[in-house]
Parts: sequence; C-alpha cells; structure tokens
Amino acid sequence: MAEFYAIVWRGKDKGIEVPPHRYRNGLYQVKKRKRDRPTYVELHKLAEYLDGGYGVRMGNKDERHPPGLFMPKSIRTR
Repeated sequence: MAEFYAIVWRGKDKGIEVPPHRYRNGLYQVKKRKRDRPTYVELHKLAEYLDGGYGVRMGNKDERHPPGLFMPKSIRTR
C-alpha cells in the first residue's frame, strides 16, 4: 500500500512533511472542497478518493502542524 504525504509550501511550517491525519475513530477525512461536508474513509480507500479529486486532511503532531486540507495535486506517494 502506498504511503501518502505532502510538503507544507507556505507559512512558518514551510518545508515540513505532513501525513494524512487519522481521527479518533481511526478514519481519515476527505472532501471535494473546503466547505463540503467531510467523508471519513479507511486508509486503503484514500487512493480511490484522491483519484476522484478529493482532498485529504493532513497534519503533523510532532511538528505541531494542525490538520489542513491538501488537494490531490499536492499529495505525493512513496
């Protein structure tokens, strides 16, 4: 399974790596647009939603970067 991440490209946290943010329910939040109602999905379904144009909330607790919505063009895999 691919590991998803993004690089913050602006602000004080510029350059840090952020993975998908897992919520307390164990799922990951995806949205088409910022104002849309969120959908919660399992990790193995993220690729499907990214292909469909959904963004993923991503953050980094270790770097104290709160979750933000990253769109598919900004998300990378390894």
